[in-house]
Amino acid sequence: MPEEHPSVQVLSDIGAARLVLFSFKAGQQLKEHKTSSQIIVQAICGSIEFTANASQTTLRTGMVLQLEMNVPHSIIALTDAQVLVTMVPSPSSHSLQREVFQNQQPLVMRTAEAEKQEPSS
Repeated sequence: MPEEHPSVQVLSDIGAARLVLFSFKAGQQLKEHKTSSQIIVQAICGSIEFTANASQTTLRTGMVLQLEMNVPHSIIALTDAQVLVTMVPSPSSHSLQREVFQNQQPLVMRTAEAEKQEPSS
């Protein structure tokens, strides 16, 4: 029996968008939840069953779907799978306290200090 939850890694959070990589073992799932951001879900490898508004879609490697904010959705991995989720805008720009990954530090993050140091064109 696989662990209950997939591995989750916040790859980037620059305010305009947050990229989150989910690595699933076959049978793992994300129970129904919603987010305050629009999401773009891309199957990097493997197959998942994505459910939203009582409608199920099988996403296979290379397939992409987009979902509006605040729509309840869930995922079940049909095979080992990696899924890249792009959250637009990043929940850190409007509602971080309500997001499930609030304690994860992104690998890349734009800070106000970094923006001041960027050379002007």
